[in-house]
Amino acid sequence: MLGNALIARLREMGLCVLGTTRRRDHVNENCLHLDLAEDLQAWRPPRPVGVAILCAAETRIQACKNNPAQTSKINVEGVLQIATNLQSQGAFVIYLSTSQVFDGSVPFRSPRDPCCPVTEYGRQKAEVERRLSRAEPPFAIVRLTKVLGPRTPLFATWAESLRRGQNIQAFSDMALAPVPLSCVVSILLLIAGRRLPGIFHVSGERDITYEAAARAGAAAMGADPGLVKPVQAARNGVDTGPFLPVHTTLDMEVLRLSLGIVPPSVEWTIETAFMRPQLLGGG
Repeated sequence: MLGNALIARLREMGLCVLGTTRRRDHVNENCLHLDLAEDLQAWRPPRPVGVAILCAAETRIQACKNNPAQTSKINVEGVLQIATNLQSQGAFVIYLSTSQVFDGSVPFRSPRDPCCPVTEYGRQKAEVERRLSRAEPPFAIVRLTKVLGPRTPLFATWAESLRRGQNIQAFSDMALAPVPLSCVVSILLLIAGRRLPGIFHVSGERDITYEAAARAGAAAMGADPGLVKPVQAARNGVDTGPFLPVHTTLDMEVLRLSLGIVPPSVEWTIETAFMRPQLLGGG
């Protein structure tokens, strides 16, 4: 989602941009083959790259838990090899990370706070951060909370069910601090344009449960809020680690001071996801 949105925006700006894919039938002169599970020591882009934004990863929490060795080869070793290759050729590298490098016990984690992940996915992301943070010249690390785009499956399904007057289930004990895809793209392009190293947080300004988000969406649509049925994540097969994370928010002071920008309100993001989701992608 994010990689495609970045490529589209960059091409709209008239810039030369290369994408990557692990699907060989999708390869063309502007989309290179790259499989992070393969040996990548010799992998190089066909022409010089000024800025590289590393979006590819195995992001499924359960997949990382069930196959830690296999997913670590992708999310840690593969990503680090590509980052090293690109940086050695003079590229400024931006690595996309996650709020899951923290345990969710405390809101508004600072970039200075030590990582304390409780999921295998979070541990893999934290390990890449640890190794990149020691590199010279420095990288940019951008930690994201939940990113909502025009076709986020969960919210699209919820909205369609509510339009039909059907019940939906939403977690009452699991939080998100959503940000629009278009805002994330804009922030990444600002960091890229200025070649800003360091750790940046992109987050909604507050946490909200999935149940509360669903009710807010129902209200915006004029649907019956009684259609939203609360359920508990821990009882529905969700891997929450040793305990359920109740906070996902990140402190954005560095973002404000460096770029003078913050994402729109959580209310706007959620209501837009239900009412006009195309706006989340900038459309």
